[in-house]
Amino acid sequence: MIILKHLTVERFRLLRELDLHFPQRGSILIQGPNESGKSALLESIYFALYGKPLASDARQQSSLDELISFGAQTATVTLLLSVSTTELLIKRCIERGQGQQITLSIRRLGIPNEEIITNLQIANETIEAELGQLTGEVLRNSWLIEQKGLARLELLSGEEREKIVREALGLRKITSLLEYFRVTDEDEQQLQLARERVRLAEVQHRLPVLSRRLEEVEVALDVVNVHLRLSEVKQQEDEILEQEVTLEEVKTRRSELRTRQSRIQQLKKAEATLSEIISAYEDIAASRKSIPELEAELAELERREQEELPLLEKRVAELSELMRSFGTLQRMSNDLLTSVDAIKELEQDLKQYDETQDDLKSVETQIEHTTARLQEVRQTLQELEERRRHSRPQLEARLERLQNLLERLTTLGKQEQQYLQALNERTDAQRNSEELEKTAQELKETEQELALAEAEAQQAQKQAEELEQRWRQIGLRQQLEEWHRLKGMMQGQREAQSLLEQARLNQERLQLALEEARTSKGRFGVLLVVSVLAALIATAFAIFAFAFAVPRLPIPGVIASIVAAVSLIAATFSFHNFKQARTSEREVEDQILTAMSEYKKMQGAQVAASANLKPETLERIEREITSLGGSIPRSLEEAQQLLRKVGEFDESVAEAQQQAMRKREEASLARNQVSVTMEAVARLRKEYARLEEERKQHDWDHLEQRLEQAQSEIQLLHQEITLLAGQEGLPLPSLDDRLQPADVLYTMTAPSEEGSADIPQLETLVESSLKDTEREIAALDGKLDAASDLGEQVKELEASLQHLQQRQKTMQERAERYKSNNPQVQLERAKEQQVVLKQALQDLNTSLRQRVATLGLTFGQAAVNHAEIQARRQLEELQITLGNKLTLQERLDTNTRRVKELQELLSERYKQLAKYSNSLGSWIVPPKPFAEDLLALRERCQQELASTDEDAITQEFARLKNQEGAAQAKIQLCRQEITYVQDVIRTLLRQHKRPEPKSYSLQGLATVWPLISKYTPEDQRRLEHERSELEKELDVLEKQEMALSKTLQIGENPLKLEQVRKHLEQLERAFLVKKHGNRVLKEARERLLQKVVPRTEYYMQQLLPLLTGGRYHDVKLSTKEEAGVIGGGSFQVSVWEPAANEYLPKSRLSAGTADQLSLALRLAFAIAILPRELGAAPGFILLDEPLSSFDRGRSRALVDVVTGDILGQHFEQIILISHSNTFDPAMFPYHVYMDNGMIVESNFPTVQSVLSASLPTEGRQETDTDPAQIAISAQTLS
Repeated sequence: MIILKHLTVERFRLLRELDLHFPQRGSILIQGPNESGKSALLESIYFALYGKPLASDARQQSSLDELISFGAQTATVTLLLSVSTTELLIKRCIERGQGQQITLSIRRLGIPNEEIITNLQIANETIEAELGQLTGEVLRNSWLIEQKGLARLELLSGEEREKIVREALGLRKITSLLEYFRVTDEDEQQLQLARERVRLAEVQHRLPVLSRRLEEVEVALDVVNVHLRLSEVKQQEDEILEQEVTLEEVKTRRSELRTRQSRIQQLKKAEATLSEIISAYEDIAASRKSIPELEAELAELERREQEELPLLEKRVAELSELMRSFGTLQRMSNDLLTSVDAIKELEQDLKQYDETQDDLKSVETQIEHTTARLQEVRQTLQELEERRRHSRPQLEARLERLQNLLERLTTLGKQEQQYLQALNERTDAQRNSEELEKTAQELKETEQELALAEAEAQQAQKQAEELEQRWRQIGLRQQLEEWHRLKGMMQGQREAQSLLEQARLNQERLQLALEEARTSKGRFGVLLVVSVLAALIATAFAIFAFAFAVPRLPIPGVIASIVAAVSLIAATFSFHNFKQARTSEREVEDQILTAMSEYKKMQGAQVAASANLKPETLERIEREITSLGGSIPRSLEEAQQLLRKVGEFDESVAEAQQQAMRKREEASLARNQVSVTMEAVARLRKEYARLEEERKQHDWDHLEQRLEQAQSEIQLLHQEITLLAGQEGLPLPSLDDRLQPADVLYTMTAPSEEGSADIPQLETLVESSLKDTEREIAALDGKLDAASDLGEQVKELEASLQHLQQRQKTMQERAERYKSNNPQVQLERAKEQQVVLKQALQDLNTSLRQRVATLGLTFGQAAVNHAEIQARRQLEELQITLGNKLTLQERLDTNTRRVKELQELLSERYKQLAKYSNSLGSWIVPPKPFAEDLLALRERCQQELASTDEDAITQEFARLKNQEGAAQAKIQLCRQEITYVQDVIRTLLRQHKRPEPKSYSLQGLATVWPLISKYTPEDQRRLEHERSELEKELDVLEKQEMALSKTLQIGENPLKLEQVRKHLEQLERAFLVKKHGNRVLKEARERLLQKVVPRTEYYMQQLLPLLTGGRYHDVKLSTKEEAGVIGGGSFQVSVWEPAANEYLPKSRLSAGTADQLSLALRLAFAIAILPRELGAAPGFILLDEPLSSFDRGRSRALVDVVTGDILGQHFEQIILISHSNTFDPAMFPYHVYMDNGMIVESNFPTVQSVLSASLPTEGRQETDTDPAQIAISAQTLS
């Protein structure tokens, strides 16, 4: 639990100095007027914890410099708090403009002090870790109720509130456990890998079994195969006999078809010969008909060649010549036009020649005028330059001398003013020296007083610490004695619990023994009954057998007698064991009754002891021991040693505490006196430093040297000014009057102005002379400006003259060119050529018109060109027609030659028909060479060919050939098959290591392989099905093995099935643990977050009647809908109003009642999210002006809540801040009154300063929270 123990503050906001020792438990009221530093006290605690200001709005960014009191340069906050058995000492210092510094010291029980932390970031992280990750935001929304921040919780969204609840309840541990129990992809991969390894091992184990069975099936199939092969041999031999009969039938049928096929061939040849004869007669008739037509066409072509061809060639030649003449006419027309253009250009050149002569004369006149003007300007410019070289240097030298003199006069005035100021500072330097001596004397006396006060304060503080240590030792002894008593009782209770457990175990053992005895009793009882019945039956049967059996065969009676004897022996044994079991049962029952009686007595004693001893009492005593600086003993012997070490004391705890408080007050007064004296020393030192700084700033230590140096500089300036004024010819009376004030300064008297009213001042004379000189130089510069203008004119005239000369040169060149090529002569020649061209063009035109008229055409080049194209086209058509003459002649010769060849062919064909008549008959030869006879004979041949069906004969031949080939092939195949079957059987026998048989019959093979007689061909289907199934399974398993081996990278070594199965079971168990653990943790976290709202509502219903004085009792807390949030969105509070008979929201209530509801919500939420089982649970709650606008009744209700049991049972320290006087300090166990940043009144206990006290180093308790504690916290909250 987090407890505030000690707080010291210096110059923090409105707090000037504060030193508070918080009580271990109780309600605390902090009162004071406005601006007294009450809220600054809470902000100092927040700043000590988190190192940042407590801004009222999250959007405000406060600077650390704002935390320092006005007029101070530094601020210091020191906080001592305990977190369970660990104490944190936090000291933060702020220096204006430099940021903050931190010193963190951690003290734990049982271990040496840890190294002091000064790094800001590391210290902040360490503090937050020690506080159980309690951040500033969580504190402000839960256990710190700020001024005007009652509605802060209601303004939070569901996600923000849920984040605060998770951090407050320490659910980060659950988050880390969730991460630990999270099922990762690697876990699933490992599990899948293990499963695949198991599958691979199973496959590897199954493969050899299947392989052996497959080999057996293969052998059986080979045997069946031998049977099938033998049947195939039989079938092949039968097939060979059938195919030999078929071959004989094919030979007989083929001879018949060959005779029919020979006659068909003769008919075909005769029919072809007749067709050739008919064709020859038709070709001869066609050739004889085309010969006269070809001869007529040849005669017509010869006529046109002799008559039309020469005329067309002549016309084409004449039209071509005429077109050339028209081209000449066109060229002459173009030349005539060109001559006209040349005449126009020559006339233009002649005109330009005349203009050039006139321009040349004008340019020569301008050149003469410009040359004269240039000479005049150059002469004027030369005169100005001569004047400037002689007058300007003298004026510039005078101007420089006058400026130097004026500067010296200005410097003299400044030196005189500095000298007067140094004289005035002499008095201030004397006064500063006197004040320095006085301040140094006062500072020395005050430092002596400070040393005495510090010695007294240290002595008083030492005595107070000794008394406080004595008080703590007395309290520690009392708590150790009580702890020793309670621990002894608890140890006895544990021993009783151990005895009780032993009794319970003994009872269970006896119960088992009783059950075993009853089982034995029942078993032997049944055996006894069975044995007796068997003996009776056997005896009766023996009597019957002996009475009615044949004398020579007494065997049944003997057997029955033996059975009866054995049954009697068994009955006797069973009876004896039955009796022992019953005795043992009774003994065990007696022991059980005795054990139950003792167990109940021990259980009653333990219940009575538990009622008198409560664990909370021991925990409270241990917390008191820890708070008093002691270590919790690990055993009763260690407690005895600690008691002896502490020793005995005469006074009581109250007396020792009273003495410590008195001595503490004396030490506080001594410290106050030291503080006052230190302030006086600081003030005097600051004054002394200010005086020293003032003396150094004005350099009063060297004042006399500066006066002497200024006086010598003024004298030198006087001499230099006199010399310069004499050189410029200034009047000496004026100079003497100007220097008179300087002589007066030497005697340290004020300057006099008498007698100088009628004499001009030296500065005025120098300034007037300076201005006159400047005016003369300006006049000279004006003339020089005119000289520059003249220079510009010279440049312009020279440029103009150069341009005119260039133009004159150009015109002269053009005139020379015109003289060499006279335009007038060229113009006359061009006109003569134009006349000649006109006459020639007219003659040619007349000639062309006459030639066109003779040809009967229209005059014009286009018409002549058209006529020429038509004549050339007609000539080409005639030439093409004449070119066919050779083709016609060749056709005529070809027809004549073909008639002769066909006549010769007819005689040969008639001879062939005569040959065919020997086999076909005389009818094949035509009696007459007429077409009708020949056609009739050919038709008869075709009819006979159609009736014979040659295609059918051909197909029959092909069928017979195929049938013969198939039969021979079948015979060959059958023989090959028989040989192959015998080879196969031989191979199978060799494979199965059997000798070669004498014959390949069933009897011969069975002799060498007896297995053949066990299987028949009917077993083939069953064996093949079994083999197929085995092969499929083997193939699947081999593929699985290859894939799994490749995936798992196993290699050639097989896996052990039992080993991989055990590994898989372990992984599956770990996987299920993670899976269910993750689910349980998630459910626990969700249940914790879901219970916050109901718990808050529950505590609100307890607090609201107290705050409202019984006005309201029933309150309903609901949340808005918000996606992704377990506990819902922002809070909505409504209260039951009996008058309205409904729940009313806050908006319909008065402002005071709404504030009461908000306060009840804040307090209930702070209680609901307390992590009670965590070592870092806040043990305090801070309320800063929660209801400042309350009336007296409501304020009294608030006091009842703060000082009551509801908050007291959840928080050790309840701090209420108020400026209202309605709160009676007597109603609070502890109260503090503040004013002007200091504590005016307080009833806090005076204890030893724990900021410097050393902690015990023996013993240590772990403060880390494990999952079991988190589970306890979740169970308590739910």
